[in-house]
Formats: sequence, structure tokens, C-alpha cells
Amino acid sequence: MNQPAPSHGIALSSTFLIAAGLTIFSNFLFTASHGMVRHIGTGLHPFEIAFFSNLFSALFYVPWFLKVGLSPLKTTKIKFHFMRAFFNVTALITWYTALSLTPLADAVALALAGPLFVTVGAMLFLGERIRMRRWLALGVGVSGALVIIRPGFEAVSIGLMFVLVSAVFSAGTKLFAKHLSRTDSAVTCSAYVAILQTPISFGFALFVWQTPNFEQLAWLAAIGISVALAHICMVQAFRNIDVSALEPFVFTRLIWAALIGFLVFTEFPGFWTWIGAAIIVTASTYIARREAIANRPT
Repeated sequence: MNQPAPSHGIALSSTFLIAAGLTIFSNFLFTASHGMVRHIGTGLHPFEIAFFSNLFSALFYVPWFLKVGLSPLKTTKIKFHFMRAFFNVTALITWYTALSLTPLADAVALALAGPLFVTVGAMLFLGERIRMRRWLALGVGVSGALVIIRPGFEAVSIGLMFVLVSAVFSAGTKLFAKHLSRTDSAVTCSAYVAILQTPISFGFALFVWQTPNFEQLAWLAAIGISVALAHICMVQAFRNIDVSALEPFVFTRLIWAALIGFLVFTEFPGFWTWIGAAIIVTASTYIARREAIANRPT
């Protein structure tokens, strides 16, 4: 007697729910680390916070290197790894500076525009083609950013300008990663950015150095560990689910930011921040889905 064919619908649904849960938890960890940066940003310079968060994140890799050795560090593109690390550090210190100047939810909402910069950068530097529908989606995303900033209606916040600078350099980091992934493994790319950005950020921190006290060190360690765990959850979520399918869950960063901002800092995003963020996420999701369709093997 023939056995019935196994049903894949439940397994697929379970996999997607797990991936969605990991994405939401990853977003919470990232946003919680941003809240901690804002909390200690009144006593420590953003450059120094960036160094210590990088240091504690890099220490996360030490047990792994002790186990597998240094073979993952073999590469022929060390120059590009240095450039990627520099872009990543610049994105981080401008982001931490923004958090010290801007309400948490407003900064997170505008930072959601990051994928729009990646799309434009891929066209300019990687030679990718952008068709009319993606150009329209980019225009919609830019309009969402303008809704948040509202130039001409309110004084443009210097903190939001730092958010945009951070988004540009973060996009550059992703473009370098995309270029390096053609020859180097994801493990190699991750290891190098963890190792190289620590001494680079230390160079920035020396100009504003202030030895942190024990409490500040505890917060800095919590930031670094939260970021490292957030990356692990994010990578695990992307193992079996297409990135474009999880893109809408990025919006939960604003929800976490609103909750943390309200409970800890007595801040709450205004109506236009929610509207602008929704527009940006819609445009970014469409672009991610179009890219997934374009890269799908025929």
C-alpha cells in the first residue's frame, strides 16, 4: 500500500515562523543595544563607545578561533577587507553620535532607509541594472525619509543628518561584503570585519579617551554582546528563508524603539515618523522582492 506523500506546508510554515521569530528577536537586540548607547552616551564619547562595543563583539569570536584555527583568514583581498572595516566603523560612530542627539525611535525610523542606499550603490559601483519599477520604489522610499525629516516644516535635526551619513556608509559596508562574497566565504568576511574594526575604532577613540568606570564597562560589554547575538540570530534566520520574505519584519525595530524610548527615556515617535517609516519599509520590501526575483535561477 502506497504511503501518502508527506506534507511540506506545515514544515515550511514552521521554518518561516522560526525565522520570523529570530528576525524579531534580532531586531529587539539591535534596538536594545541602541538604547544602551543612548543611556551611556551622556558620559562617554560615541567614538569610545564604538571601540568598546567592537572589542566585546570581537571577543565573541575568540573561542571559535581557538577551535578552528586561523584558516578562515586566508584571503587575497585584504585591502577590501580593510576598506569594508573602515566603512563599518564610520557607519557605527556616526550612528552612535546620532543616538546621542536624536530620539531613539526617530533615528531608527530614518535608518530603515538603508536598503535604498544599497540599491543605488549597487547600480553605481557593482554595475547592477535598476529597472523602472525599482526606480519608482526608490522614489517612494525617499519620500518616506522626507516625511520623517520634514524639511521646510521643521528645523532639520543634525542628529538625523548623522543618521543619513551612517546609512550611506552602512550601505558601502554591504556593497563591499557583496563584492568580497564572490571570492571569500561569509565566515572570512565576518571574521575580518570583527578583527579589523576594533583597532580602527581604537584610533578614533584615542582622541577623546576617558577611562570608563566599572558601571560603564558593564554597559559597554552588554552592548557588544547584544550586537554579537543579534548578528547570530539574523544569520540563522536567513539560513532557510529568503531575505526579501523577512524584510517586512524590519519594521519591528521601530516598535521596539518606541517601547524602549517611551519606557526608558519618556520619548514617543510622532505620527509622521510612523507614516514615513511605513513608506520606507514598503519601498524597501518591494526592492528586496524584485532583487530576489531577478536573482532567481531560471
